[in-house]
Amino acid sequence: MAVITISRQLGSLGTEIARGVAEKLNYEYVDKEKIGKKLADSGFGAPEMGKFDEKKPPFWDTLSAQRTKFLHSIQAAIYEFARKGQVVIVGRGGQVLLRNIPGTLHVRIFAPFDFCVKRLMESERIDEKQAARIFRQSDRDSAGYIQSFFHADWNDATLYDLLINTEKLSLATAMQMIIDAVQSREIREGAEKGKEKLAELSLVQKAEAKLAAILGTDLRHVEVQIEKGMVVLKGAVISPMLKEECERTVAALEGVEQVENHLSVTRYYPYST
Repeated sequence: MAVITISRQLGSLGTEIARGVAEKLNYEYVDKEKIGKKLADSGFGAPEMGKFDEKKPPFWDTLSAQRTKFLHSIQAAIYEFARKGQVVIVGRGGQVLLRNIPGTLHVRIFAPFDFCVKRLMESERIDEKQAARIFRQSDRDSAGYIQSFFHADWNDATLYDLLINTEKLSLATAMQMIIDAVQSREIREGAEKGKEKLAELSLVQKAEAKLAAILGTDLRHVEVQIEKGMVVLKGAVISPMLKEECERTVAALEGVEQVENHLSVTRYYPYST
């Protein structure tokens, strides 16, 4: 029931390797399209996903309620997919979100700049200048997304268990390296330990995504804790009506058995830090 996350540079063959590993292991392949369907269920349309997905949002969007909701929704989606196990998750910050979850293998696939550009020229039938521009923009988007949403460095080697440079390695060799690693005793033994933790993390993010729709950026004044189906709400809201609405919304979530509402009602400056 292990989980594999794959971070890849454009032109590194990372997508092809991820698909191949999923097929050989009979794991679910989770990419932008599958996560997009989950986000659509949370009320995100194509324009919103295009604004936030795997790119650094403009400054003012980093302060928006929609951005807050997107962050919690995508975390909930990643945790939900990972909770089922036997899954390959491509991109979307999986290496950060699942960093401390037992039974996960985090892989980084890359290649030298010139090599990636050459592959892009061949696959997209474009000239070198255009390929280089596309590659650099892709790197900036991925790095900006990870930094903006998860406050991590996309190139930080400590986020990964396996680094694969595909300049000299074939697809088959790279795939086998990942398969051997995920079938190791260390990963297999940790898989079961991570399931309960992932279920709780998924429920927390679902709750916070729902609360973000109610509270907007004021969600930062509220803390959600979950243990074995019981949700505890702590922090402050600005009216008794909001306090009750928060409780009702969270109680309606699948998997929530009980809600303890410790929210206080207080006035505060909405944009204070």
